[in-house]
Amino acid sequence: MDFEMTLVADQQDTILTKKDIGFDVKVTWLAIARMFSSAANEQGVTVAMGFALLNISREKGTPATKIAPLLGMEPRSLTRLLKKLEEDGLIIRKPDLEDKRSVRIFLTALGAEKKAIAQQQVERFNAAIRASVKEKELKSFFDTLEKIHNVIKENTNKST
Repeated sequence: MDFEMTLVADQQDTILTKKDIGFDVKVTWLAIARMFSSAANEQGVTVAMGFALLNISREKGTPATKIAPLLGMEPRSLTRLLKKLEEDGLIIRKPDLEDKRSVRIFLTALGAEKKAIAQQQVERFNAAIRASVKEKELKSFFDTLEKIHNVIKENTNKST
């Protein structure tokens, strides 16, 4: 497969096409996000809220500082997201008993309910993919994603 960008001859503009890795990744992610967004909206939450809930431990809570990296979010964005989750009664913040400088995020009963629904959606999606894609292909897919992620990290580190 050719991964070069395609040029429109008369305009000489770079146009992303299906031959571009970023194009396929973005189009696929947008389709997944739309699918999850529809399900999330039915529950009165956003995809970002659902992903945050999925990354909060039911029993121990989760340090607020650990959630942003899990979601690939900037701390400022996470602050807004946590505020919205708290306002909607899905989480509560409590001081960390082990580290008084830190705050742990805990699910409320409503938050645990929404997390369970989000988990069911993720499991349903994963089952549908696993029914269509062989395990060997999935392993190759995840190996490739890891390599792409490493290339991104390497290139990000070079530019800073």
